[in-house]
Order: sequence, then C-alpha cells, then structure tokens
Amino acid sequence: MPSDVRFTVIRKLLESHGWELSRIKGSHHIFTREGEWPIVFPVHRQQVKYVYVRKIKEKLEIPEED
Repeated sequence: MPSDVRFTVIRKLLESHGWELSRIKGSHHIFTREGEWPIVFPVHRQQVKYVYVRKIKEKLEIPEED
C-alpha cells in the first residue's frame, strides 16, 4: 500500500496546475481554481493520506503509478 505524502509536495503539485490554497478550516485545506469545484482534504502532522492523494491525482488527470 502506498504511503502518505508530505503536504508541501501536494501543495506544489496543485499550484503547478493552477490551484491556490484559499483557506484552512481546522485541519481541512481548501484549494480553489476559477470555474472548478474546490478540492478539500485534511492534513495531519504535515501529511496527506494516500486516499486523498489518489483523488487529487484523478482530479488533475495524472496517471496512477504502479
């Protein structure tokens, strides 16, 4: 099973695709982009669980690595 990913890596990935961190509410980080539904995921101990990473990659249309 793939491991969790550091938030800084996910943030850079999202920002490189035109998303920006609009706000943080508790542990939930909310990224927005004009004309798109927001991407929301929790961050704990500066880590993002892989289940959310997979969903973010699907949204950005990045192929899954084996």
